[in-house]
Amino acid sequence: MARFLCAACAVAVLVGICVGQSSDRLEVFGGYSHVNSDFSLTSPHGLNGWNASATLKAWRYGGVVGDFAGYYPSYSFGCGTACSQSAKIHTFLFGPQISFTTGRIKPFVRFLIGDTHVSVSFPGTSISSPFTSNNSLTLGAGGGVDVRLIWKLAIRGQVDWLHTRFQTSDNQLSSRVVPNVARISTGVVLRF
Repeated sequence: MARFLCAACAVAVLVGICVGQSSDRLEVFGGYSHVNSDFSLTSPHGLNGWNASATLKAWRYGGVVGDFAGYYPSYSFGCGTACSQSAKIHTFLFGPQISFTTGRIKPFVRFLIGDTHVSVSFPGTSISSPFTSNNSLTLGAGGGVDVRLIWKLAIRGQVDWLHTRFQTSDNQLSSRVVPNVARISTGVVLRF
């Protein structure tokens, strides 16, 4: 939680710095996100959650992006709380983003590097996390497109590939770790 608050404070500082800057120096995105596989080993299904980012335009065709996401899977094996588990997954990624505008359309590509934090809980048991570490270096690459609706508002669709390096302390679970996942996000973009 402390990392999330630090990241939120960093985004707030960036917004404050950019308010006095020229038009369209900052883009803030927020919306729904889906990951095709659960890399927390909690659910046999994909993950649904949120994705938010802030992009500070540093030069004509590019800038620096801070990308944050959260997922909260849970799964019950059918025998009550003793046979259930839940997780909290947060990603904190940063990197360059290159884009150009053609009419109302603004495609972009980006490369991201950062951290993924996974916290797994098994209610009613003393079982700890299946991972050797709750944090993993995460690499990402992807892109998307913004479609301007009105003056400072656009809708976004984006796809990112994420690579994590989680390792399990149990060899029986290591085959279930999914290091590469696809993340699809959609939502709204505000430009300042």
